[in-house]
Amino acid sequence: MHNPPLKAGNYLDHLYKKILRLYRPSRLNVKILSLALPVVFGMLSQSLVWITDTVMVGYLGQNAIAAIGIGGTCYYTLVAFLIGFSMGVQIIVARRFGEGKRSEIGKVGVSTLYLSIFLGCILSISGPWFSEWIMFWIGPEKTVNALGTKYLYFRFIGSGFYFLGFCFRGFMDGLGLTKAGFVSMAVTTIANIILNWIFIYGNLGFSPMGIGGAGLASSISGFAGLLVFPIFFFYYKLGKYFEGVNLLPSKEHIIEIFKVGIPPGFEEGLVNVAFVIFSKIQGFISVLAVAASNVLFSTLSFAFLPGYAFGVAATTILGQAMGAKKYKLAYHSAFRSAFISAHVMGFIGLCFIFLGKTIVYAMTRDQALVEECYPVLLLLGVIQIGDAYHMVIGAALRGAGLQNYVFRIYILLTYAVMLPLSYLFGIVWKGGTLGLWAAIFVWIASLSLIFIYEFRKKNWVKGIV
Repeated sequence: MHNPPLKAGNYLDHLYKKILRLYRPSRLNVKILSLALPVVFGMLSQSLVWITDTVMVGYLGQNAIAAIGIGGTCYYTLVAFLIGFSMGVQIIVARRFGEGKRSEIGKVGVSTLYLSIFLGCILSISGPWFSEWIMFWIGPEKTVNALGTKYLYFRFIGSGFYFLGFCFRGFMDGLGLTKAGFVSMAVTTIANIILNWIFIYGNLGFSPMGIGGAGLASSISGFAGLLVFPIFFFYYKLGKYFEGVNLLPSKEHIIEIFKVGIPPGFEEGLVNVAFVIFSKIQGFISVLAVAASNVLFSTLSFAFLPGYAFGVAATTILGQAMGAKKYKLAYHSAFRSAFISAHVMGFIGLCFIFLGKTIVYAMTRDQALVEECYPVLLLLGVIQIGDAYHMVIGAALRGAGLQNYVFRIYILLTYAVMLPLSYLFGIVWKGGTLGLWAAIFVWIASLSLIFIYEFRKKNWVKGIV
């Protein structure tokens, strides 16, 4: 027998109670916030590394800003594949924690350590020698290419430190210990600002290195942030997970890390490749367009923070809940995380709309850059709530075991929708910078709708139960 339809008064009362449940300080809301807030501040610190590099070399002009933008995008494209493994580590650890398998957590940790050292060293050793070749193919013109090569050369040196840090953070995030990542990135940011001042401008007896100093400062600051994790290891007494565990890597667990980590790794890497191509398309317009997009990416990195942070919270709670076979909690934790994230990112979107020029002025005093960026910030302000749902629900789908599905959707929409539309809107239809970024608006909207639809189908539960 079907329930009778709610009358208007009853419906409003039902809606009021439902909204009240969403906003009350329930255990789920408190847990989501306790996991997400340290990640927000930690990722804020990471964004500040890129932003402080941009601001502190700004005196060198548009070419330097463009070089930092393209160089930074290329760098994060190459390390993004490795960073994807940290997502896999978080997913595995969260699931084992929910299952109560203490020794398995230790075995994953040992295998992660060996794997991250091996891959990080490869990138740190080989990356500097490919810097010039990368900028030759990606850069818009010779001056920008030369500056970008110098930045990338020194930036690659510290890649192993950053990769190790991301993997350690993924391990601790899976256990719900997100404060460690926050402290690590805070230390990294403070060290980066101080070292920028020393190496870029030539203080404390050092010769001024310009844009190369920004790359070297970022590399060394990554090592400073890495030193935080051993302290938290002993503070949280994580040695209990390694009691009786073989301190050599396990083939079984390395295969598991690859199996879970490769899809998000390729996803991160290939999406970043797409944004390198996006940067190349910008170069068809002007150096001003390239510099504008770097300012926009740096500014937008703040808006990404809540989406990423609440995605980490959703992945951790969902993984632990699924390990304990609490599938209802897993489902609601994902949407509750997205709901809270949407509030924060929606507020940031309003700031983009009403305070856009002030925000860009904080990045650069170049009036031409400000005028180029502001219309795009208006557009991005509108899509922030959709971006929140796309990032959090996408992370939840990965945590639920649908990382291959998320990978396919990202690659399909990125290469079949976002890039073609950016060329069409920006170059063919002469929409310039605003046209290019209109394609990203369509991309984000499409991702959010598809991910919400897929998660609500609950196929991730059917595949497990």
